[in-house]
Amino acid sequence: MSKEKVSARAWIIVSIVWIGYVVVNLANFSIGIMMPDIQAELALTVSQTGWLSASSWILKALFSIPIALLLSRFNAKNIIQAVFAIVSVGLLLQGFAQNFVMLFLGRALVYGVAAAILAPLAVVKIKLIPKERMASINGIENFTGPLGQVLGTAVVPFIIATMGTWRNTMILMGILAIIVTVVWSVCCKKEDGMSEANTTGKAQKIQFLAPLKEACSHRTVWLLALGWWGTGLIWNAMYSYWPTFVQESYGIGTEVSGVILGVLPIASIIGSLTSPKIADKIGYDKPMIFIWGFILPVAYFCMMITSSIPLLCVAVFVAGYGAYAFVPIAFTSIYKIKGISPQAVSIGMAMIFTTNGVGGALGGTLSASLSQSMGLEGALKVCCLFPLIFGILTLFLPETGRKAAEKEAMKG
Repeated sequence: MSKEKVSARAWIIVSIVWIGYVVVNLANFSIGIMMPDIQAELALTVSQTGWLSASSWILKALFSIPIALLLSRFNAKNIIQAVFAIVSVGLLLQGFAQNFVMLFLGRALVYGVAAAILAPLAVVKIKLIPKERMASINGIENFTGPLGQVLGTAVVPFIIATMGTWRNTMILMGILAIIVTVVWSVCCKKEDGMSEANTTGKAQKIQFLAPLKEACSHRTVWLLALGWWGTGLIWNAMYSYWPTFVQESYGIGTEVSGVILGVLPIASIIGSLTSPKIADKIGYDKPMIFIWGFILPVAYFCMMITSSIPLLCVAVFVAGYGAYAFVPIAFTSIYKIKGISPQAVSIGMAMIFTTNGVGGALGGTLSASLSQSMGLEGALKVCCLFPLIFGILTLFLPETGRKAAEKEAMKG
């Protein structure tokens, strides 16, 4: 058997988590479809609907690192199992919600913990996935986010029509999450998620923050974390306000702008799956990371300056492709850090999830704030500049591609 071959059991284990993650994203991105019915039934204010929309980004920022830190004390299998169980409760709570508090708490339970599920999965992947295949596996994993996004906007309306109400749809998703929880519990073995944490009192307390300190000691981790938020900011800003802008400025209706914006996650799926292959083909990872920090501002800016439907589709495709093309390669660069522990890899990913959540939350609030003084067009054009932060900082990343590994092997 080739050392680069991923075993069937490894595929099953990671696929269970990916399916659960798709369910979470399906529920998250379908909130816009459900919101009119939810708002009417629960008599929500505009402010309350805004909090519901922003909650996933805010809670992602708050919970990512704390959940990853649990790896210094608990088995990754048990953490992921607990996350799925909490997600199930959160989805069911939303389905049975009688007021804003119950609805918000349900979303908090789902998106607060689920946002960090990929961090403990890193420990499992390190044990089951050959290093040579990690980039392609991360590419497939990265594709589950936009897949849930596409399904959330395209498929959920049909599910609601079949199930009758948004409540029944949420309850169905909750049942699916319960099934995922049970399947994970049965299929994943304890040793798949085994951590190296000590179980003695004082030593355990000292080690609790050790992975965080280790992750922060690596330049790759903090360069990515400090730059990543700029890409999340413009993503959420454009997703939230671009349809309103083109309707007001160019008379493009929401039905047309929705179709155009639907190209974004489709391009993201393509970017997630193809970029690792391109990086491996050219032998370098770094160019496939930093270059998008300079291309994305141009692509997003082009979405602001034309009313041509074909040109808008091209610009949106480039933006969607670039927004996700660097992600699997950047994550894999953390796995490739020499001597880094699995727990520190998880923390490094959690740090990125945290700053990305902050950026996403800022995307909505900053756009709204700036639009009051310079108009929506000016606000979105300012937000287009933020990916440059990512591009500039990642210029200083070390090269971790195939050719760099070959040179290192020759020296050894």
